[in-house]
Amino acid sequence: MTGPLSTPGTSQMPWEPDTSLLDAAREIAPIIRAHGEEAERERRLSQPVLKALRETGLLRITTPRSLGGLETDPVTRALVVEEIGRHDSAAAWTLENPLDWAYICCRLPDEGAEEIYSGGADILIAGQFGRPLNATSTDGGYRISGRAPFVSNCYDADWILSTVCVDDDECAVGEPGMRMVYFLREGCEIIDTWDVMGMRGTGSNDISVTDVYVPKSRTFPMVPDFEPGSHYRGPLYRLPVAGVLATGIPTPMLGVARRALDEVTELARTKTPVASSGLVRERASAQVQLGRAEAILRSGRLLLLDTLSKAWQRCVDGETHSLEQKADLLLAMAHAMSSAVQSVELACSIAGSTAFRSTNPLERCFRDVQTMRHHVWASEQRYGTFGQVYLGVPPDFPVVAF
Repeated sequence: MTGPLSTPGTSQMPWEPDTSLLDAAREIAPIIRAHGEEAERERRLSQPVLKALRETGLLRITTPRSLGGLETDPVTRALVVEEIGRHDSAAAWTLENPLDWAYICCRLPDEGAEEIYSGGADILIAGQFGRPLNATSTDGGYRISGRAPFVSNCYDADWILSTVCVDDDECAVGEPGMRMVYFLREGCEIIDTWDVMGMRGTGSNDISVTDVYVPKSRTFPMVPDFEPGSHYRGPLYRLPVAGVLATGIPTPMLGVARRALDEVTELARTKTPVASSGLVRERASAQVQLGRAEAILRSGRLLLLDTLSKAWQRCVDGETHSLEQKADLLLAMAHAMSSAVQSVELACSIAGSTAFRSTNPLERCFRDVQTMRHHVWASEQRYGTFGQVYLGVPPDFPVVAF
């Protein structure tokens, strides 16, 4: 059986995707591919691709219907981002990352969410989580100053989201002194720091802000328990943070890995290695490596989609998610990323030196997965976080509980 949720040799997943969104992602593939080199060169997504993402409505996937969004299930979102990733990793990340920050608006007071979407639903929110800015309490809000890295898509953002440490209080995840704040892109300076090996087109530069006022209505505390705003009462907004991120952080790389295996399969059918009389496809080692790569990618992908499907079922049924179930999502995310990395490495091994020519798509696939594998939410360290939860050890990554 083959189809949007399956690959040859796998069974159909229990949740059918929104095929109209998958069709939209496929329709803009030629635009995305045509501008991939421009994004690499300019170190930010090209405007025609950003325009296509807006016009298809894909940037509205996690926004509630009452605010003009699509409120799309997480399995469909994962498949859409994966599809975009097959054509360009930067385009997939420019879709995935703002969808996370749009989703997290569910923690805002209604006034804040309504202000952010007052100009329409096709907005782009850029953000960062790991390096808090400084915040000082003032009448009705906070004054924000500081510098933060890795703010993907900051050049094209309408709003910026960041963690802040309020009044030098205890500033750790789960403590009231840490909050997240939304402020207009115009309120910050962009510092050009994104000169990297892979994922070049994401424009993940530093931002700096000085004494920017943010009303309390555009902030929320970074604690596990919260009451979603009135626009966010649907089942989608019962998904834990690990589930939200599992739909987007590894899925661009699943798309990249699929592209790598497609490319090397075609290459093996036509390439004759140096000092060899036969094609690559005739080599037993290449046949074994391709089989291993396919098995690794398909199994990592299936674990992710299966775990997401089960989490979505709990959301629909109104059930809560246990810490172990949240750890399951974290495990699936880390394993999907690891599977993508291993698959691309095997593809490059089959291709040999050809894979590392800058003119070959495999070269970029390799750079991209080697960069993304270090993302804090999907790195190999998260295998250990899963183990800590299941062994009853306090996790060293406390946001797994969110």
